[in-house]
Amino acid sequence: MKKLLASCLLLVLTGCGFRPLYEAGGSSDAMQEHLAGIEVAPIADRLGQQMRNRLLDRLNTSGTPDYRLEITLAQENEGYGIRPDAAATQEQLTLFAHVKLVNLNGETLVFEEDMRATTSYDLVLSDYAILTRREDSARRLMLDLAERVHRRLALYFSKAEQEQ
Repeated sequence: MKKLLASCLLLVLTGCGFRPLYEAGGSSDAMQEHLAGIEVAPIADRLGQQMRNRLLDRLNTSGTPDYRLEITLAQENEGYGIRPDAAATQEQLTLFAHVKLVNLNGETLVFEEDMRATTSYDLVLSDYAILTRREDSARRLMLDLAERVHRRLALYFSKAEQEQ
């Protein structure tokens, strides 16, 4: 029964024009060509440098760029879980990314989007442990946002291909 239901579901999905964003062997050649034509502008701070490097790896940029990706990062820490002595027991870290894709042909804005990712961690008595947790959490959030930016770009170019 489950196999019959799965087969029917696949038939319905192919009938509605569903196409996976990423093919089994990776992105299509056209998609890779679009993504490779994106120049990633420098992003401020160490976390921004790491995000830029991650995006450069994911986009495989080469040749003359057609687009420029501009990202501004900001982070916010908020303590909560207050103890009787007014010290926080946990901290919530939120990383914000303002993303803009600019077409270099005429400097037109293609899309602009705000993204955010949040995590929390326990605060302990060791200042070094807190600093390490804060930096590791920020790095993990940055990697998450970089992957989301990559998927957003792939989705934009996928829609642009379908409209052509």
